[in-house]
Amino acid sequence: MCGRFFVEGERENELLDRMIAEAERRQAALVGERGVARGEVLPTSVVAAIAVGKSGEAGVFPMRWGFRRADGRGLVINTRSETAFSRPAVMPERRCLIPCSWYYEWETRDAQPGLLEDFAEDALPAFQAGESAPAKKRARGQTLRVKYAIRPRASGVMYLAAVYRYEADQKLPALSILTRSPAPEIAFIHDRMPVIFSQENVAAWLDRSADPQGALALCETAMAFRKA
Repeated sequence: MCGRFFVEGERENELLDRMIAEAERRQAALVGERGVARGEVLPTSVVAAIAVGKSGEAGVFPMRWGFRRADGRGLVINTRSETAFSRPAVMPERRCLIPCSWYYEWETRDAQPGLLEDFAEDALPAFQAGESAPAKKRARGQTLRVKYAIRPRASGVMYLAAVYRYEADQKLPALSILTRSPAPEIAFIHDRMPVIFSQENVAAWLDRSADPQGALALCETAMAFRKA
């Protein structure tokens, strides 16, 4: 799944900064305020999303993370890519991408009494920002949740695939991030991961005339991770 992701802050990544600025310009025009999320992004946040606009050209738009559930209880923040486009509420042409730096996931393990857990790591030199958080001692019977930062091995901005829709009484579209089976190297962390594209496949995912399931085959599959 994908419950949090990270967008590098202002001046740390010029491309992300430009896209956020464009989303905030449109946000101000629509709702009279600016507030596109940076840093660690949580559900319900307004995010910068790339989508094809009414002009037929791709642009960056403000969207809120999470579909309202039909029963009004909570949000749908993730949607399975395998079945997403068979649902009446998901329109194939309403595809978008969230540019970001990495996403977070948690591994849950049974804690060993009196021992510090030693977790495997597979980080690339370009993905070494920050120190790994130290594991903590836990009592017998408790579980240990370890947070990982994950991104493709390929360098550059990564793009989370999502679908969006318009909801009643909301000025901004809502989106849900698509998920898939995990890459082998991160399967020990969680049994799902977001669908991620590199810059070279952005246009293929946004192409309204293309079969979305065919475009999903172009997603990134080689991943790097580190303890966060």
